[in-house]
Amino acid sequence: MSKKITSVVLVLCMMFSCIAVGSFAAEARTTKSAEVSAISTSELTGEDYGLVDDVQQGQILQCWNWSYNGIKSNMKKIAEQGFSAIQTSPIQTIKETTQNRSFSGSWWVYYQPSNFKIDTSSQNALGTKSDFKAMCDEAHKYGIKVIVDAVLNHMANNGDNTLSPTIQDDIRNDSNCWHSITVNTSNWNSRWDITHNCMGGLPDLNTGNPKIQNYEKEFMKECIDCGADGFRFDGAKHLELPNDQENSSSNFWTVILDYTTSYAKSTRGFTPYYYGEILDKPAGGQSIVNGYTNLMSVTVNTVSNDIRNQVNSGNANGAKRSDYNYEDNSHPAANKAVLWNESHDTYADNKSRGQSDSTMNKTWALVGSRADACGMYLARPANYSQQIGTASVTAWANDEVRAVNQFKNAMVGQTEYLSAEGSIAYNERGTQGVVLVNCSGGSQSVNVTAHKMKNDTYKDAITGNEFKVEGGKIKGQIGSTGIAVVYKAQPVGPSASVNPGSSSYKTDTLKLTLNYKNATSGQYSIDGGAYTSYTDGQTITIGSGLAYGTKTTVSVKATDGSTTSDPVSYTYTKADPSAVQMLYFDNSSYNWSTVNAYIYKAVDEDTLLENAKWPGQEMKYNSSTKLYELEVPENLSDGLVMFTESYSATNNRYPVDGEDGLALGGKSKLFKANHAWVDYDGPTPTQPTTPQPTTTPQPTTAPHGRILIGDTDLNGEITIDDATEIQRHIVDMITLSSDAQLAADTNNDKDIDISDVTRIMFYIVGLTDRSGMCGQYIGGPEPTTAPQPTTVGSDKYTMTLTNNYNWDKVYCYYWSEGNTTMTSWPGEEMTYSSTNDLDQKVYTIEITSSAEFVIFNNGLGTQTVDVSITGSAKYYISGGSGSSCQVKTWE
Repeated sequence: MSKKITSVVLVLCMMFSCIAVGSFAAEARTTKSAEVSAISTSELTGEDYGLVDDVQQGQILQCWNWSYNGIKSNMKKIAEQGFSAIQTSPIQTIKETTQNRSFSGSWWVYYQPSNFKIDTSSQNALGTKSDFKAMCDEAHKYGIKVIVDAVLNHMANNGDNTLSPTIQDDIRNDSNCWHSITVNTSNWNSRWDITHNCMGGLPDLNTGNPKIQNYEKEFMKECIDCGADGFRFDGAKHLELPNDQENSSSNFWTVILDYTTSYAKSTRGFTPYYYGEILDKPAGGQSIVNGYTNLMSVTVNTVSNDIRNQVNSGNANGAKRSDYNYEDNSHPAANKAVLWNESHDTYADNKSRGQSDSTMNKTWALVGSRADACGMYLARPANYSQQIGTASVTAWANDEVRAVNQFKNAMVGQTEYLSAEGSIAYNERGTQGVVLVNCSGGSQSVNVTAHKMKNDTYKDAITGNEFKVEGGKIKGQIGSTGIAVVYKAQPVGPSASVNPGSSSYKTDTLKLTLNYKNATSGQYSIDGGAYTSYTDGQTITIGSGLAYGTKTTVSVKATDGSTTSDPVSYTYTKADPSAVQMLYFDNSSYNWSTVNAYIYKAVDEDTLLENAKWPGQEMKYNSSTKLYELEVPENLSDGLVMFTESYSATNNRYPVDGEDGLALGGKSKLFKANHAWVDYDGPTPTQPTTPQPTTTPQPTTAPHGRILIGDTDLNGEITIDDATEIQRHIVDMITLSSDAQLAADTNNDKDIDISDVTRIMFYIVGLTDRSGMCGQYIGGPEPTTAPQPTTVGSDKYTMTLTNNYNWDKVYCYYWSEGNTTMTSWPGEEMTYSSTNDLDQKVYTIEITSSAEFVIFNNGLGTQTVDVSITGSAKYYISGGSGSSCQVKTWE
């Protein structure tokens, strides 16, 4: 068969296989049924409140001196107000009690820790470690992130420039753990002085010391384990950079952040949010600012405090400030800046405490509506003398704050344009909305220039007042707060879901709970059937009487009466309860000293299933198979797996750090040379495990005559029509006769599924070693000669890749299960053949038809995933990066 004909046959077979939706028993047809059951309720999540997932794009509520239980009890209100994150006071062990102590007298105690552990003592008015964890759990129910204020630069004193006796002995009595105890920073232009001397009499840690780094790493780990999602670093500018000035460098940040990020990814599958406190200027100019922003976001107190003071004095022109400059004009990028209306320092130092709530919220309207900067709102106490731990519902809960937050969440990705006219400072976001602030009072009629807003009629989200944009003007009435948030607010649309999500099950039936949110009703469909209405929390049961391997697809959608959500589909595979799913690792080409497998699965945003904490479970070596083996837990059958030599391995691990694990897909898998990831059911025994019968067993239904396996239409030859007949049978377009079903069962497993089509496809193109029993006979007298495939397969495949990622060079690395050394990495360079209509270069290469897998790559570390091939094909890169680029075919 020519290459062209081979390709056409494969494409036709694959085209027809696209309509296959499940696997059915060969001997009996079954109908999927659903039973209606009880009603339950579901909880709202961050998506339901319109919260953003990226902390930098959202707003933080600083719950200053609030107890963990106080934060927990206010979580719903915080979500309703549009805050995507909360920030706690420092949670490390404190040197003295804060029980029955006031904000004014003892807030500073939290910034003098005695060790690097979450405080578990009863003397802490914030609560216990278990209270903190429960608070994190509650936050995650609402889609809210938890930011911990971490004090890593210094520890507690016993009076200025002394060491507190509460500091653990291992640190307090080791001089190598300290930079300076007696000398305070005095030269604020010197990076050495700032990073190596004391900040206001607080003993400065030698943060380059591995002992200190290890203690602090353990603290970060403890926070992540309890549910923390990010960190604010107190006094960050006093902590030296990897490439600092005046010989003040250390590897502190690299060690701490790399460890924390790696641990968070491996245990909970996320990257923490980091931001550091920089006040006034870090010293050292722009290069030092860049050094910090390469690692984290940073506070810009100079801009934040100036905007507040300009609002307070009624200066709209000064309040429209759009830069992020420190005192020396160095500055972070907008997407690395954190702005506030006030901070706990400005409140405690009485620089902002005397300013009104109105000033705070007007300032918030300006800083909290910015395009890329993160906003942090200080939750003021009802009064400064109240007890620590009190969670006061103050101006943070006002309607205007909620309106600003929801506006910002809705405007992610839109540009900004700040301007001022008269007493009105305002920020236009894209062409769709504007926040206006009357810096000189409350209610005000406005008629200001529209620089970006398009002509339309809008509403103020605070008062409901109508605003019009026409003739280059924004016209309307600001309400009594002096703030207007003007746009066309879109309510969160309806959504539907099924619990559990896509998975396999080993019971006869599986109960599913159907839910919807922001909707009045829902509908579900089973395997493409007619949609049936359901109520929120209703349960259905699937799987009764189905054969093992059968996939059931449940699709759901919801409506609020005017908008209907797009259908979402979930797939459930009925598994053989006696089958064991295994994981195998061929170490012959890697030579790792130990092989660990970390298997995990994210159930939802807040729940991660895993076989063990990183680095997972150690795999056991089987000397007879020369493979490392591990049984996959049932609840992780469709999870992801990462292999690593050790906890801290960087080179001897796969996939690399930052990439998702390899998908198990409910099957036993083998990882072998060249990162090949293949289905594998274990070694084939050299002898049958049970005695063979003296006669060949007959099928349950005896054939009426001699049956040719693969000849589904019973016309005496195996062609593409036979594959088509199976596809039509699978989707219930036809029902095969009993003889035709026996012919269609190409591996005699009593099931007819897409794999039978694949085996016929292989038989047609001459790959008889992969075509199962195709071409063999059962029943009746055997003909003199067995039928042959109508054509002979080509010895070459043509691989085509559209270079839409603009690689300088394109390589094709190929191999088969039986021969992993067909090429050496990175493979053979592909040849430029043409340029398509999108001005993308197209490359081709001919490879041996015995190849089963290819990897396209640029020779520099960027590559596709393993691509299974069965013939000539054309690909383009459809997404991904690094070592996980995905491909799709084109014609």
